Amino acid sequence: MARKFNILQIGGEDLEPIFHDKKNVYNDYLDPILFTFESGYEEAIENLIDEVGSFNLVFIQTTYSQELMKVIEIVGEPYTIYVDEKYWDFQFENDSRVKYKFIKPLIYKSTDELHHKLKSGAFTKQYGDKVSPIKGEVNPNFEGEFEYLGNKELVLSGDFGESYTPIVSWNQNLVYDKNMMVQLWPEFFVEGNVDVQYVIRLIPFGSLEHTKDVITLTKDDLNQPLELMPRPYDANISIVVKAKGTGVVHLRAIHKRWSRAEMGQFIMGGQRYNDENGEEFIHYFNPGDLKPPLNVYFSGYRSLEGFEGYFMMNSLDAPFLLIGDPRIEGGSFYLGSETYENSIKKVIKETLEYLNFKEDDLILLKGSTSGGKFPKVNDRLVYYSQNFIKPTRSSNPIPSDGYGVATFKVSTGEKVSSIGRQDVVQNQGVGSLLLINRILNMTFAKKVQLSDLFEADNQSIKESKNPRSIPLNSGDKLKLDTILSAAIVTASPNAILMLANKVVGSNKDSMNQIKNEVK
Repeated sequence: MARKFNILQIGGEDLEPIFHDKKNVYNDYLDPILFTFESGYEEAIENLIDEVGSFNLVFIQTTYSQELMKVIEIVGEPYTIYVDEKYWDFQFENDSRVKYKFIKPLIYKSTDELHHKLKSGAFTKQYGDKVSPIKGEVNPNFEGEFEYLGNKELVLSGDFGESYTPIVSWNQNLVYDKNMMVQLWPEFFVEGNVDVQYVIRLIPFGSLEHTKDVITLTKDDLNQPLELMPRPYDANISIVVKAKGTGVVHLRAIHKRWSRAEMGQFIMGGQRYNDENGEEFIHYFNPGDLKPPLNVYFSGYRSLEGFEGYFMMNSLDAPFLLIGDPRIEGGSFYLGSETYENSIKKVIKETLEYLNFKEDDLILLKGSTSGGKFPKVNDRLVYYSQNFIKPTRSSNPIPSDGYGVATFKVSTGEKVSSIGRQDVVQNQGVGSLLLINRILNMTFAKKVQLSDLFEADNQSIKESKNPRSIPLNSGDKLKLDTILSAAIVTASPNAILMLANKVVGSNKDSMNQIKNEVK
């Protein structure tokens, strides 16, 4: 059964009818008159939570009281509680529980706007995807220069003319989802005296109409993501970029997300940052039990956009900070401009200051969570820290097929915990590059031709389930040119396997040849 988005309304007119078209929403109403009773309402709330689960949104339309705050202590997760601005006063502002649960007033101009805001974020799952610049097709009439830099960006330079002229269209559409608020974030920047426009067309599924809506955005309109209001139809999102003037245009991914408007990026309370080049990271802070340390979790490889590790970290009941990198496929390893990298550090530092923690009250963790053994990592960290084990630090690390992890005390540089071997240097991911280099050397030596056909092996077919892989079936044959392109452009796992198993001969042979070349 699909998880429900649970809403608790306290006071005001029962708003359950406004959610009639949202099948995944459960709405419950609590009459503040219950607060006049000396007991009973707290137990009733606890029984309700046991029955339906925790509340994703608590909306308050009643005055401040200690009885109300007791209810909030029971039901309120951080970022989920909003007070109607009409009832917000200094008592809410000065209550410490408001600070640590990040309770905010909900501001609106009309009843329709209030209903829209409450409905916009009423969904359980987070969702985000993107279309890469490699899917962009340059106008054949463009007389300047252009270059594809893998999945990262498409760079166009030259004279774009005196009026806005189409320069790039995408051959892969994004999808607008019916009745959802959808956020678009075109990632780009320009150099020189050049201006750009993004022309966005919504083309309904199965409609005889070619275009339902057209939205034209200038460079200045895209300092913040575009919010598409809910519409009663599914549609393709077609995008064309126009430019005028002289200079360089850097086009990167176009991101699409389900939006919660002011209630959070991806999840309730989620936030985003982008630098001067439009490159962004996302972050979410949960104060937990307000006790050290602060656990900072960096998302690992993630194809879809959004936060990784929320439920896992939340289960620790400790302060944690989630940080994600939604740029190119799987992320860009949190590397970027000086302002980008410094802003990540700033978020961590400000979170420590908010909690009144010291700089060494900090644990940094890197995804992915797919191994399913994270609780053991937490247990080990606690054990080693409590026992203050001080392993000897190796001054001359050597390559090894082993692995190891260590934790250092920032203030002194002292190693306070470790797991596994500590003399290890890993070159993860370099093997694929060396293999590609080996294949290219073979083509230059004319040992193989780019037109040569290679039949898919069982291992490569099995790996086809990976989202970056080439779809392969038994008997399929691919040109070396196609296999190489997939290995270089998208780091396709089964393309790399075919290079090793079919072009070189086997995984073992390819590894031996690479080792000999390195020597």
